[in-house]
Amino acid sequence: MKFVEKDERNEILRKILEPEAKERLSRVKLVKPNLVEQVENYLINLFLAGKINKKIGENEIIEVLKRLNR
Repeated sequence: MKFVEKDERNEILRKILEPEAKERLSRVKLVKPNLVEQVENYLINLFLAGKINKKIGENEIIEVLKRLNR
C-alpha cells in the first residue's frame, strides 16, 4: 500500500463514503479498530487505483466489513 498521510486519508474517505457509511465505520471502530483500519486501507487502495467511481453507502460498507472480518 502506498503511504498516505492522515489528512489525505481522511479527505479520500470523505470523498468516497456516504455519511451513513462513515458513521457505521465510526461505531465499529469503537470495538474493532483494527478491522476498520483494514477496511479504510482497502477502500483507499481501490480509490487510488481508480476502481471507485461512486460514493459507498452503508450497505456496501457492511458487506466489506463482513468479508474482511473472516
